Amino acid sequence: MKNFLISSGANLVIILISFFIFKNIISGPTRHRIYEKLMSSFAKYVLYIFVATVVITVLTALVLYKTRYIAYVNIAAPALVSILVGFIASTVPTRGAGDEKKEATHK
Repeated sequence: MKNFLISSGANLVIILISFFIFKNIISGPTRHRIYEKLMSSFAKYVLYIFVATVVITVLTALVLYKTRYIAYVNIAAPALVSILVGFIASTVPTRGAGDEKKEATHK
């Protein structure tokens, strides 16, 4: 149980770090376009995330197997998936469609 808590805490930190890195590197309109493309259909979004997670896990397992570090697959694969989760979370718009109109009327 202790190892699980340590691993989940580390993954949470990785998610937060990657979230802020992607949010600062990618401009708002670009992030919004990525979000619109991913969320055009929730079913496609879920499938994309599932496929990406499987690909990341399989590639990580193959690399670790070839380098004889397969014992670390349960640490490395979730960490890499956490980076993906941080990226996806950073693409979610923080303002609604009507926020610009509201700001203009309040000035």
